[in-house]
Parts: sequence; C-alpha cells; structure tokens
Amino acid sequence: MAPNPELPTSVDLEQLEQAVGWLEQIQTFVETYCIGAMPDINKELGAASNIDMSDVDYSLQKDATVFGGFYSAYGIQAKHDAAYKAVRDGLKEIAEHLGKAANATKTITENYRTAEERNRASAQEIQRLLEGGRYTPKNADAVAGKDTDPTTGRS
Repeated sequence: MAPNPELPTSVDLEQLEQAVGWLEQIQTFVETYCIGAMPDINKELGAASNIDMSDVDYSLQKDATVFGGFYSAYGIQAKHDAAYKAVRDGLKEIAEHLGKAANATKTITENYRTAEERNRASAQEIQRLLEGGRYTPKNADAVAGKDTDPTTGRS
C-alpha cells in the first residue's frame, strides 16, 4: 500500500523525548560495559608475557604468542587479533550511531515544538537533521580504552 501524501501525519514529541533517553542509556551501556570490558580481554589473551613460566622445564620462543610458540599458534593469534579489532570497532560504531541518533532526535524535538514548526517539517529536513547528529561519548575513558572492566572492578 502506497503512502498517501494528502493524509496528515503527526509526531508525538513526548515519545521522541523518551526515545532520546533510551538511546543515551543504550549508548552509555555499550560504552561502559561492552567497550569498557575490551581491554581486559586483550590483557588476558594478549601476549606470551602473560604466562607464568617459572615452573616449566622449557621456554617459549621469544616471539611466541599466548596460544603457543608453534606455527599454527601465530595463525590463531592473528585470528584473535582480527576478531578483537572487529568487535571493538563494531561496538564503537554502534555507540557512535546511538549518540548521533540521540543528538539528532533531541534537535528534532527542540525544533518542532509548535504545530507550525511541525507543519513546516519535511521528510528531507528530518533526514538532514538525523544525518547531522553529533556523537559525544558518555564514557570517554571506556571508548579511549582507558577504563577497566566494570563488571569485575579489575584495574
């Protein structure tokens, strides 16, 4: 069914204002509990220097990974590094898009408070505002990789 451009449309500003809060809460959660936990993953699976070798009869090669010093361990380490980077980049992108959506939605609610302003709003104007949203991290330390895992309190 094709939309009828002659039918009136309406926007519930209260729902939009609530959506801003929801978007910001989800952004904070992703930054704090997802991105913020990433450094501990890297600490636990980062390098062979994390292994206590004091009671072992042999030593790993100088270039060994946490997965071992054999040939296939380097491939496993490379896969780990690629997966870690992809997840971290994906989480940062999610947080950024949530922040931009919250910022743009807030602008829309501020701009279209009166009936006249809502009547002037076009789909193109709303799209332009959504695309022009700014991203401001709610947990800048976590996004920068400076935070610890908030679920364990480790530093």
